[in-house]
Amino acid sequence: MINIAKKRLPAALVSIFVYLSYCAAGWYLARSQMGYMGEQYSLPGWFANDIWAFFIAGLLPFALYAVLSMFVFRTLTVKIRGNVDAVRYGLNFAVFFANIVVFGLNFIFLAAPAAVGVMKTLLAPVVTILFTSLYLVYAFRQEYVDRSAFNAIVAQVLGTMITVYGIVAAIGIVSSVV
Repeated sequence: MINIAKKRLPAALVSIFVYLSYCAAGWYLARSQMGYMGEQYSLPGWFANDIWAFFIAGLLPFALYAVLSMFVFRTLTVKIRGNVDAVRYGLNFAVFFANIVVFGLNFIFLAAPAAVGVMKTLLAPVVTILFTSLYLVYAFRQEYVDRSAFNAIVAQVLGTMITVYGIVAAIGIVSSVV
């Protein structure tokens, strides 16, 4: 298998990639919301365009991801010895690719606009948790950390992802019903 943690890109560049992937994943919904707000509140036309929607769509999800991953991996570094930074580096790419897949799957909304409420609630959590799980299997096989300590990494990383995306999905379900 290819070891993605051997040759690393600079951390700032990886963060930019993750931010842009969050922008792409949320772009479709953000452009509809910005168009609605522009029409409802008589905002200027330059504000309610696709470019603003693209960059605004990634702000909150990326900030939440960055803060949570910082806390999770700082805790893991204290608890576990091993190459926890390699796990964090690879998780960034797993989230990047998950968001790109979500961006591609968002075009289902064009074919089935009635499914937007259900799809926006379930699509991102399912895809991101799937990619995170597959990456953790990969990290286990690459032995980034000791096998005995890997249960703590899975519990911390996957548990945090499931909790956060579960809360986001619950809020999405409630807001689509109301």
